[in-house]
Amino acid sequence: YEIMKKVDERDTGKTQVSKATMVLIDKKDRKRVRKLQLFSKDFENVDKSISFFTSPSDVKDTAFLSFDWEDDKREDDSWLYLPSMQRVNRIASSDKSNSWMGSDFTFSDVEGIELNEYTYKMLAESDLVDGHDCWKIEAVPKSKDIIKKTGYLKSVNWIRKDAFLVVRGINYVKKGKKIKYFSTKNIKKVDGIWTIGTIQMVTTKNKKVQHSSVFNIDEVSYNKPVEDKMFEVETMQRGL
Repeated sequence: YEIMKKVDERDTGKTQVSKATMVLIDKKDRKRVRKLQLFSKDFENVDKSISFFTSPSDVKDTAFLSFDWEDDKREDDSWLYLPSMQRVNRIASSDKSNSWMGSDFTFSDVEGIELNEYTYKMLAESDLVDGHDCWKIEAVPKSKDIIKKTGYLKSVNWIRKDAFLVVRGINYVKKGKKIKYFSTKNIKKVDGIWTIGTIQMVTTKNKKVQHSSVFNIDEVSYNKPVEDKMFEVETMQRGL
């Protein structure tokens, strides 16, 4: 728990502004590419983030807004704006295990977990990932409600000791008995902050790859001015 708490509390800057590319890959290795711009800001008792899809045309101007409250007893809030419907939809807790924008990441993956909703077990004090020493830790949801919300029966995570980053993971999916493999690449310090350059999630069933998603951070900067009003539902409708 103490290690995972440090992962949760690690420095990610007062603000973060980035451009990213998401690649969706099906079982026949066909690829769909989506471009995004992302903004986040640390407020007094909540971390707010907003993402805008900028291309291709079928997802352009789609926006996702998320509030991660520090109070563990308060449910995190998130909204999705679909320009085709010209409507903002609040994401219910029961929907957070669903795919985020057609990817292998869920809404729950994007929002992050609540530490106190899990029990943790040290599986290995030392395990190498890409040459870096890591802790290997199992996280098991404390209730069926958490399993329902995240869609995962349990997760195994590798945490890099020098950076307190989750650099590899195995997620055991409740529905369909699938296993999802999380991995990272291109980790470096940007503006003094440890930053993951590439994240991949691969969904498998019976040891066969079903589909995968790759998320690349193309540009990122920290602690630059970002207006508070960027993180409002109305901003989703107005767009960038």
